[in-house]
Amino acid sequence: MVMAFSALRHLIHAHPLIDNHAHNLLSADAATDYAAYPFEQIVSEAHGSALRNARSALPLHRAAQQLAELYGTPSADWDQLVAARDRWVRRDYPGLVRQCLQGTHALLLDDLMTDSDVEPYSWHDRFTPAPTRRIVRIEAIAQQTLAQLPPVDEDSPAVVAAQFDAFRQRFQDQLAAAVADPAVVGFKSVVCYRTGLNVQPVDDAEAATYLLPAFARVLRTPGHRVEDKPLNDWIVRCLLTLLQDTAATSPQPVHKPLQLHTGLGDTDIDLVLANPAHLQPLIAQYPGVDFVLLHSAYPYTRQAGYLACCYDNVYLDLGEVFPMVSRDAQESILRESLELVPSTRLLWSTDGHFFPESFWLANRQFRAALERVLVEYVSEGDYTVEQARQAAANMLFHNSNRLYDLRETPIYRDGDTSKLSVGSNRSPAAALDAFLARNPHVRYVWMQWLDYTATVRVRMFPVAEFARIVQQQRRIGICLAVQWMLQDDLVAPEGSVTGQYYMTPDLDTLRVNAGLGDQPRSASVFSNWKSEAGAPLDGCPRNTLQRVVDQLRPFGTTATCGFEIEVVFLRDGPEYTPAVTNHSWSQMTPDTRRLLPILEEIAETCAAIDLPLQQFHAESAPGQFEFILPPAAPVAAVDALVSARQVVVQVAERHGLRATLHPRAVPGAAGTAAHAHLSLSPAEPDVEERFLAGMLAHYRALVAFSFSQDASYERVRPGLWAGSTWVAWGSQNRETPLRKIGPAHWEIKSLDGLANPYFAMAAVIAGGVLGLRGDYTLTSKDCLFDAATLTDTQRQDLGITTRLPTSLQESLDELEKDTALQEVLGKTVVENYLIVKRLEGKRLGAMDAETRRRWLIERY
Repeated sequence: MVMAFSALRHLIHAHPLIDNHAHNLLSADAATDYAAYPFEQIVSEAHGSALRNARSALPLHRAAQQLAELYGTPSADWDQLVAARDRWVRRDYPGLVRQCLQGTHALLLDDLMTDSDVEPYSWHDRFTPAPTRRIVRIEAIAQQTLAQLPPVDEDSPAVVAAQFDAFRQRFQDQLAAAVADPAVVGFKSVVCYRTGLNVQPVDDAEAATYLLPAFARVLRTPGHRVEDKPLNDWIVRCLLTLLQDTAATSPQPVHKPLQLHTGLGDTDIDLVLANPAHLQPLIAQYPGVDFVLLHSAYPYTRQAGYLACCYDNVYLDLGEVFPMVSRDAQESILRESLELVPSTRLLWSTDGHFFPESFWLANRQFRAALERVLVEYVSEGDYTVEQARQAAANMLFHNSNRLYDLRETPIYRDGDTSKLSVGSNRSPAAALDAFLARNPHVRYVWMQWLDYTATVRVRMFPVAEFARIVQQQRRIGICLAVQWMLQDDLVAPEGSVTGQYYMTPDLDTLRVNAGLGDQPRSASVFSNWKSEAGAPLDGCPRNTLQRVVDQLRPFGTTATCGFEIEVVFLRDGPEYTPAVTNHSWSQMTPDTRRLLPILEEIAETCAAIDLPLQQFHAESAPGQFEFILPPAAPVAAVDALVSARQVVVQVAERHGLRATLHPRAVPGAAGTAAHAHLSLSPAEPDVEERFLAGMLAHYRALVAFSFSQDASYERVRPGLWAGSTWVAWGSQNRETPLRKIGPAHWEIKSLDGLANPYFAMAAVIAGGVLGLRGDYTLTSKDCLFDAATLTDTQRQDLGITTRLPTSLQESLDELEKDTALQEVLGKTVVENYLIVKRLEGKRLGAMDAETRRRWLIERY
């Protein structure tokens, strides 16, 4: 459970977030103009003389302690903090913004505030992995439209009506243009601030009595501030009608919700009319429009929660109260939100504005509150760990990604802040400097990659030379022949020794080689392959997996993967006999206890380099153990798998043992797999079925990547808990190749340690992509038995009609025929893979069984 909580906490604090409601930051010149923009506003909605009282409020005291950490000051005295802030702004304002937006994947910005001292919305793009999107404030559009009307000398009913017709046409045109603008992902109304949430329906017959006089009053008001109830209500209904009509008539779905301020805000609100309960008739009237209730609706959180629970078109935003209220209040608001609201209807935002610190404090405090609440619910048995992890990921990222149709893929940041994280926007050089400052004993860096035979290839550099590579002062070219190279460096005749690619280190993966000793002098980093022009190279295994994962974006879904590492510990030497023999599944025998110090050293070494294991235990074969890694984005998950395997092997070697991934290292004993877990989020039933149908339809071909040598097919047998012999799926059935564990969560049984896991997972996901693209129908049913034990009639009744390949040659032939799978994976990748695996198969086939066994154990 400790490991499970660790994985939950890691996800909460490392998962990228989408900030679904934010505002522009001040320019550098205005960022220290505290007369115009008092810094206390980051924790208080008060203004004027009342704002002075904020210095004695609990939220400010808490924020001061946290800001002292941000600025690196020994004191949390407010004036000293402000002075430290001034120095940072003058020295490096973009650096302060980057630090404060660390972990933010995308900003959805209401950029129509009237302040002239703010940066434009596109300026914010440089600080987040994804581009900033716009939220259009409809009252601002209305005010701008009013200002563009030609002045008139009289206000007779006829003139007012003509002016209103001109206003209506221009306003509706502006809204329609915003609906069509891909940079606009939603709309916002501040009707709560202006005239209250009790938006009234007005018939056309009543327009002359109520609407036109209100329009005339606003038209005569200097500045044309839209603050007259009949007109404000009409503006809201005008947008809602447009959105509902567009959703009903557009050939493509339109996902542009309306955000509404609810609950606390500036002092110009009527707090009674800020209760979202007033919106219930409007929500019911426009079922085709999605409503987002902002500001946690505090202090009306429960009323908002009722609406988000009972109406399919309502979402509750959890922003603004962080950092405006105390820790206890924040946790209470989260609990009240979860009382009724499904976790798929909760969205995170900062309501950050003007000061980058408002984003930093909100994100930090929300993650802390989310951790405390979810861990408590798991401890009490309300959530499982996986349910809590999914709830957190939904709130932080997936719900906004789906609701606003952003089609983003989360880019995970590492829990170790000494490493470069894609979400941190630190330069590679700065990331390397931070890593070396934390690990001063590191003198060498290994740049590594996995070739087509799943062999880890390494180039080693002194730190100074690696720094030149990171700073792009030097490029490392590798001969393209590695795409056709076997384990002993033989290049296939079809290959070429002409041309090269360039290794580009991914500093997100920079880790100390902790398995080599107590204070290793080297670190490892994975690399991508790039062309002469700097473009990603098609043949690169990491590029291939990421490119396939990216093809999930149009379907509004993301994937995560997790892996099980099964190894057999052997006595090193020519015979390779099991290290222990009195051994069985999940038991603690005397022999097992002798290996316990090694197992614990592996777990502690992995944790030291931020690869926490979820669990480990004895498996069935003599000397066989399993280590389970937490889920992550596919490329990051495979990186973690390869790094953790290296730890296992290196620690075992230090104790005189050989840890092998050979699928049948001990003849006659249980086999060794490398099962993968694959999840889609959100777990929509339709997406799940089509994805599953695609995997099954292309399974015979994709197995060429996951069972990549003939030794792998020794486990395609009934009764081994290895997936048996038929292409099928089953709920919690370990004798089907695809075991369904939960909604859109499968275990891939047809995978072992001889496979290149980048290619293997790319192939599995590619099958699912084809199912989504082709709108595949799931024809096979949930199989609760070993299909090999059923009759032909029973299998046909379940839609099970296809056997698994029983040899590498058979699966390679299937891959060669599957042009659709080749198209998703890349034809060049598949062609070269077929060449390598067929040559490798011939060479291994020429060996006798024992020679072949030792040959594989020495290399895997």
